[in-house]
Parts: sequence; C-alpha cells; structure tokens
Amino acid sequence: MNNLDYDTVNKKFIFLLMVLFYGIANAQCTAYTGQAMNPGGTYCLTGNLTLVNDITIPQDATLIIEPGGEFIVKGVTVKGNLEIRDAASVKSEGSIIIGGFGTQKNSKVKLGTKAYLSLTGSVSQEDPSFMGIYPGATSTIDMGTYSVVEICGTFSQQSVTYPFVNYIGTPLGKAYCIAKAQVSGGGSSILSNDSQIIAIAMDTVTGLAPGNAGFCGPNATKAMCPALWPSGLPDDKRVCGFADEIVNELDDYCTKPGTSGTPDGYTKMGITVQQKTGSWPENIPNGFLALESKTKGFVITRVKHVSQTPQPEDAVAEPKEGMLVYDIQDRCVKLYNGNEWKCIERSCND
Repeated sequence: MNNLDYDTVNKKFIFLLMVLFYGIANAQCTAYTGQAMNPGGTYCLTGNLTLVNDITIPQDATLIIEPGGEFIVKGVTVKGNLEIRDAASVKSEGSIIIGGFGTQKNSKVKLGTKAYLSLTGSVSQEDPSFMGIYPGATSTIDMGTYSVVEICGTFSQQSVTYPFVNYIGTPLGKAYCIAKAQVSGGGSSILSNDSQIIAIAMDTVTGLAPGNAGFCGPNATKAMCPALWPSGLPDDKRVCGFADEIVNELDDYCTKPGTSGTPDGYTKMGITVQQKTGSWPENIPNGFLALESKTKGFVITRVKHVSQTPQPEDAVAEPKEGMLVYDIQDRCVKLYNGNEWKCIERSCND
C-alpha cells in the first residue's frame, strides 16, 4: 500500500511539473498587438491584425503568426525571425527587408503549409555573412508545402555563398516564389538548391540563377511554361494580390472519366506468382505487360539522387528520355522527360 501511495504521489508531481513547464513556455510568447518588439523576445499573433505603419523585428526576436491568422502591415524589417504558420498569411502594402548586411546575425522568414506572404512592394535580402566573409550567418526564406511568396515589387538577393530560398515541406510537395518586377542578384547568386521550389520571374533577371529550382522566366507567361504556372496567377504582372487564390488551388486535383469504347487490343504477356487463369492476361485491355501478385511488389531501379537538371555527380550519368528511377534522397519516383528529372505526382489527367 505504501508503494502504491508513493507511485501515485510521483505521478501527481510529474503532472504538476508538466503543467508548470507548459505554462512557462506559453507565457514566454507575448501577445502581439502592434507594440515595439524587444531583442530576444517571442511574440505571437492569434487571429487577424491590421497596422498602418512599418514594423521591425529586432535581432534574435521572433514574431509568430499563429495558424489561420492574417497580418496586414505597411512594411516589415526582419532582423530576427518571422514565422507564418500553417494557413496563415502576411500581406504587406510596402516592402520587406530580411537580414542586416555584415551583422553576423541570422534572419529568417519561415512559411508553414499553405501559408503565404504577399507584398505590393519589394523583397530585399541583406547578407549578414558580408558576401561570405563571415560564413555561417544567413538570411533566408524557408517555404513549407504549398506555400507562396508573391512579390509585386523588385526582388534583390545579396548572398552569393548560399541560397536565399529553401524548401522545408514534404518531398512531393512544392512552393511558389513569384516575382512580378525586376529580379537581381550578386552575380553568382543562386536562388534555391531545392527542386520543390518553383520560381516565376515575370520581368527581367540579372545576376541570379535559379539553381535546382523549377524556373519560368525571364518575362514569364503561362504560355511560356504551362506545366509550372500555378492556377490563380494572372498573366498580367501589373496586378497583385493573388497569393490566397494560388494557395487555395495548389493541392486541389481534377479528374475526368476514362475513355469509353472498344479497346485497341489486349495484353499478351504476363508474369504471375499465382495460379494462372485461362483468361489472364488477355482480359486486361490496352496493356503490354501484366504483373500479378498478392504479396510481392514491383521494385524499380533505386538510386542515391538525380538533380532536376542533370549534374556530373548524379547517380545516372546519361539519362534517356522516358527513364524511371526511385530517388532515395528525394523519396519519390522520378521520370526523365529529356530535359529534367521530375517527381511523379498526382495531377490533372488532361
């Protein structure tokens, strides 16, 4: 009985410690109502807030827009961290500056799943590494699954030793970085190393390469690259404010029924580990080879990694159009279309 009482007291004590810990953790996140932020502080916005002035997130401070929240602001200087969590948004009627040149302090804008950042003004990256003199310090945009950055003003990137835009979502997802005015970099700047980032440049591009990102531009239009163009984005670079429509369309799928009528033919070749029936595989229309098993899977070639645009260090040295592999690093089946490796993913079957 004494042992039972001791165990009960222990469990109650642990429970109280957990309650205290979570209470302290929550208390550390100050409700944000538009007040000036202190360096090192963490501020949380729950719900919606509109400000008519510019704001600054100081070094080592964090402003969190909680899931589903909407923050409308004049302009933003991010010397610390701005987190736009799942299904949340930030709309700026001005511009956004990310980082501080030569400060050796990290800065980041981080977007969760289906979050977006929409600006009528520009995006400017200031490189805290001083063009690589202070390695390790970065200012970046990290994009989650189906997130969108819509920039109606100019886009400028200072960093030349690391990419500005990173993908942090699911391997088979994607995110869009859309610039409607001039785009510029430091000459040897790389936008992103991640193939899940789709960059749309609707005006000129100088001094900045897309890296491994899917890229449409310069002077991009839907007709130029229909496979990359997101639903909800107009061709007119002079109009702004479509990030919410793009986000809402990103994970929607369309289907249409299969073609009816008489098959062109029937499958003549089959491999089975089961007892073959007289009608198999001839009862499968329009096939070339049929495989059958209730307990075995079909394993295609597995490789360490192939880049979206073939690189010398890729596992496959000379890919051929129509080639299929499983990419272990990106965790998806990829198809080489003659120019690029692309993860096979669900889409419209037009």
